Amino acid sequence: MNRIVWWASLLIIGTAAAGMTGWSLYVVAHDLYDVPHYLALLTAAVFDGAAMACLYLASVATNESRSAAGPRLAVFGLAAASVALNAKHADHINGGAAALLLFAAPTAALLIVADLAWAATRARRRAADGERPVTLPRYGLWGWILAGEQAWAATRAHAVSHVTSTDPIRTESGPRPDHSATAKLRAYFDGMDPAEAIRVAHSAKPDVRPDDLAAELVSYGVHVSAVQVALVLGYRPPQVRIERPAPSGPVPDPVLPPRGDKALTSPDPDPDRSGPVPATVRDATELVVARGIYDELDATAEVSRLLGRTVRQDTVGRYLRDMPKPTSPVPSSPEVGQGGGGYN
Repeated sequence: MNRIVWWASLLIIGTAAAGMTGWSLYVVAHDLYDVPHYLALLTAAVFDGAAMACLYLASVATNESRSAAGPRLAVFGLAAASVALNAKHADHINGGAAALLLFAAPTAALLIVADLAWAATRARRRAADGERPVTLPRYGLWGWILAGEQAWAATRAHAVSHVTSTDPIRTESGPRPDHSATAKLRAYFDGMDPAEAIRVAHSAKPDVRPDDLAAELVSYGVHVSAVQVALVLGYRPPQVRIERPAPSGPVPDPVLPPRGDKALTSPDPDPDRSGPVPATVRDATELVVARGIYDELDATAEVSRLLGRTVRQDTVGRYLRDMPKPTSPVPSSPEVGQGGGGYN
């Protein structure tokens, strides 16, 4: 709504200024200087068109942060020439000062409104570029009335200090301030407690690891380490559980201790050729028993050596229990009354 009212006001003021100025210039050109009708209309159009063109050039220069002094001076020059011709028209009809105000007021009003609007645009552009022009201090009405001399002296001292300062922002060749997002965040974190800065960054990126969060904060001027970030946030590394698949082959008996037997250096399970080569666990167990090995642990180790692979102890033990053990002969005791040494 505000923009609509603004453009409507400009349209009304511009139409009134163009119409009044055009009519006044036409009367002066046609009635006073006998300029032909159509040529007098073109004369009025030239004045108004040139003024509007200069207004447009001043607007473009302001939007591009360039100096609009040239177009503005041209507009004021055309406006001065128009007012002079309006005065000639007022004298021609004997209207006096009232007629001059009537003819010149629309043009003056359009120029004033346009210049005020461009002044606001220029101020925003200069503020965005980091420029800080001199402004009057706000002493208030009574301050200027009751202490006018002191207020003027303070204002003058402020202006002199502003002009003679070496601040690169105020000099034409100095570097422009950085308005990037990184610069804004650096200014935001500047002076903030590091622990608070860590919490603020963590709230924005809760899933980031401490080392990555520390690197992010360092880029904004907060020099913290990954350990400090972890301490502030109470970070604990995630627990990882590794599940290994169950073995598919035979599992060596953990109770079976390593033996000092000769290592198998060839695929032959019986390198000393002390007997037949077994093919199964049962055959190897029979061979072991035939050799006089009855202990389950020793028999398992020997069967594994003969077969060239690991054999389960319970399997060898089962075969050992099924096989008959050879018994040793028991000596007979001498009968009583027989042999030497008895009573007759």
